[in-house]
Amino acid sequence: MSKDDIEKVHDAWEKNAAWWDDHVGAEGNTFHRELIAPAQLRLLDLGSGERVLDIACGNGQFAREMARNGASVIAFDFSATFIERAQQHSETEGITGIDYRVADATEEQQLRSLGDRDFDAAVCTMALMDISTIEPLLATLPLLLKPGGRFVFSVMHPCFNSMGAPLLAEEDARDGKLVTKYAVKVVSYLDVPAQRGVGIVGQPEPHIYFHRPLHELLGACFQAGFVMDGIEEPAFSPESKSDRSLGWQNISQVPPVLVVRLRVG
Repeated sequence: MSKDDIEKVHDAWEKNAAWWDDHVGAEGNTFHRELIAPAQLRLLDLGSGERVLDIACGNGQFAREMARNGASVIAFDFSATFIERAQQHSETEGITGIDYRVADATEEQQLRSLGDRDFDAAVCTMALMDISTIEPLLATLPLLLKPGGRFVFSVMHPCFNSMGAPLLAEEDARDGKLVTKYAVKVVSYLDVPAQRGVGIVGQPEPHIYFHRPLHELLGACFQAGFVMDGIEEPAFSPESKSDRSLGWQNISQVPPVLVVRLRVG
């Protein structure tokens, strides 16, 4: 992407940050609470006092969860508004042990300034698909992590939750009654161009999604020297229900999220 395109990504998130924080709240939305945070905490398997880098931390909800679990956290985002909101939440809750910073995950020099093999682990919560180029981050992380350090990330599942996979609802007759069934229709997977989309209905500005099929996403990680040793595909339980007919909470057999653990090889 050109510099102008990267600035458009930043501008969209800066416009959305305050609204997004107001909407999801300090503890995150249902996706975060039920699917993402539990899976990431399992794969991180944090030890007390471990030092963790939180990449593209948004309003800091997962940084605070890690701090509550005894971790020492440096959390950064390229949106100054998100960092201001994250600091406010931590102060309100009386949570210490988090150093919030403004930094860009696409800028290697800014990443290098965060530490030198200082971190036991790094985490990126539902943000890699929002980052225009992930190679600088992946190339720098082995220089920030301790030997054997782990990197856990979550993304919209590339196979089932992308701009190339619309959700469907259809009526079906079953035992003399009409029932609604929900499904995912995968129209495109290998080549879904970067395009503006809506993460939460009502957000002020559409933001750009950068779809990467699994071979591209994981291939970039392997090229940077990581090996994968953990994976989860969390989905909502059959008891979950969404207020929206085409909400993911109505689909229990298809995972909307992919969570991966990598280690420095």
